[in-house]
Amino acid sequence: MLSLYKMRNVARNVLRLAVFAFPLVWGACSNDGKVAGGTEAESTIALQVQLADGTPAAHARVRVLPSDYLSNGDARDWMLSDSSGFVELTAETGNYAVEVRNVQESGAMGAVMKLSHDAKIARVDTVRLVGLSTIEGFVLQGDYSPVFRVAGLDRYVVPDSNGYFVIDSLPMGSFDVNVADLQGERSTSLQSATGDTLYVSCSDSSVKVVKPEKTEASVYPEGDWSEHDALISQVDGYAMGVLGAAGVTDSLGNIAKAEGQVCIVTTTEDYQIVEDTTEVDSAGNAKTTAVIAPGSLRECAYREGPTWVLFEKSGTYNLQAPLRLKSDKTFDGRGRDVRIAGMGVLTEESSNLVFENLRFTAPAITVQDTSSRRALSIHNLSHHVWVDHCTFEEYPLVELDVKRGSHNVTISWSKFENAQTGILFGLPADMVKDTAQTISLHHNYFVALSDKGIRAHGGKLHAYNNLFVDVKEAGVECADSARCYVEKNAFNIDNPVRKFSFVDDEGVPVDTTLGFVTMLSNLNAGEDVQDSLGYRPDYEYSADEIDADFAWRVRNRGGTR
Repeated sequence: MLSLYKMRNVARNVLRLAVFAFPLVWGACSNDGKVAGGTEAESTIALQVQLADGTPAAHARVRVLPSDYLSNGDARDWMLSDSSGFVELTAETGNYAVEVRNVQESGAMGAVMKLSHDAKIARVDTVRLVGLSTIEGFVLQGDYSPVFRVAGLDRYVVPDSNGYFVIDSLPMGSFDVNVADLQGERSTSLQSATGDTLYVSCSDSSVKVVKPEKTEASVYPEGDWSEHDALISQVDGYAMGVLGAAGVTDSLGNIAKAEGQVCIVTTTEDYQIVEDTTEVDSAGNAKTTAVIAPGSLRECAYREGPTWVLFEKSGTYNLQAPLRLKSDKTFDGRGRDVRIAGMGVLTEESSNLVFENLRFTAPAITVQDTSSRRALSIHNLSHHVWVDHCTFEEYPLVELDVKRGSHNVTISWSKFENAQTGILFGLPADMVKDTAQTISLHHNYFVALSDKGIRAHGGKLHAYNNLFVDVKEAGVECADSARCYVEKNAFNIDNPVRKFSFVDDEGVPVDTTLGFVTMLSNLNAGEDVQDSLGYRPDYEYSADEIDADFAWRVRNRGGTR
């Protein structure tokens, strides 16, 4: 059934495929090799494969398939060009896709040439190699997995267990992407026009390509602060009092109402390389310097004073260096698909911050060690920070951490997936013992985590109305004198809450690492207990009942929208 393909971006019910423009260079070439024999209905196609600089690509791989070919999963053979980059083949009249691939020490390059062949005429063409790219996206899988294929190419891709798929090793260009389930019950062809972003709207009976209206500026015009005021009015928990771009923090940490400025991010670039022609070396090479790209996320984030950061367009904003924030900022991705990748975002005694509708994904460092950058790190006495409707994905270790005296933090309606641990709150007591840090967590979705959903070391933690699914070790771990108030959460895991962080060599819990937990009205978490040393939240809030619709609401409304 087609409902297999309901998109993971639930609010828009769409699937995004990123594609980019590419150049192909065509031209005549000489024919030095042998011509393969054929029938009267066939004639020769001769190609010379060239590198980007025009030199012949020796021993490049070449594959020719009908332009409407769709893979069944069986690999098709490649041919090799000769030492001068030439390859010849015979073909009947028809439309073909010629794919070329070449791998050198500097990396892989490729090209796809589409040609219409007349068997009465011999063809001689040149194809020049360019860089490779990918098409990627997400689907929510059902009883059967959909399969993604590219017309004319040998590509057969099934999404992983989380619905994520990548069609890689494509030269940048325009391709027909076919979507079908494994039984072939439903199928549609999605043509990726050069440079476009495709959205696929799914129902039980059809799949349609939707091209949303393109907006050249932010959805919230400069000077109209009513939307910002409406956003701030929704904050709750420990972050109450945050004003973001509508406030200013004084030297004592007090936040007062203030008139902010709007900064619209107009480019996905981070740094630019600039040549200084006044300094040229003996070889004639000008000195180069990396500067912050005008209109970039980094330029807006580094502005002095309260700033409302908006995004002109959807896209991936790849941070080439850690983004260290100044205070009094609102990063507002509503109305856009904003993906922040690369080196991560950090606070350094910077407070009064709002992060709204952002997706943190694909870090620059992917090895699982302590050098791996967190997506968002709230550090060093930062306070009044609100993270709302954000998605954190594909980080190898910890996706978000709050530590070193940071307090008055609220994380709401966000999604944490594909990591070891979703949220780290505080540091082990043998490093830093912190009792002043505070955090509220509500309506968050924790899924596909190999270790813990939330790991708390010290401080006060209030977790309510969160959903935990497929978290291996523990949903909430409360250790090192942390006082955790856990109420009305839903757990679909074996170990909902754990109170120890460390065990000795014989597997016995170490008393000094004990946490203290009060548990009230949780689903699938055992009996209620009152053990948080008298701690209970001192602010007003309203916790939803764990009814039949609760898990659906958190799963489908959490994260970016």
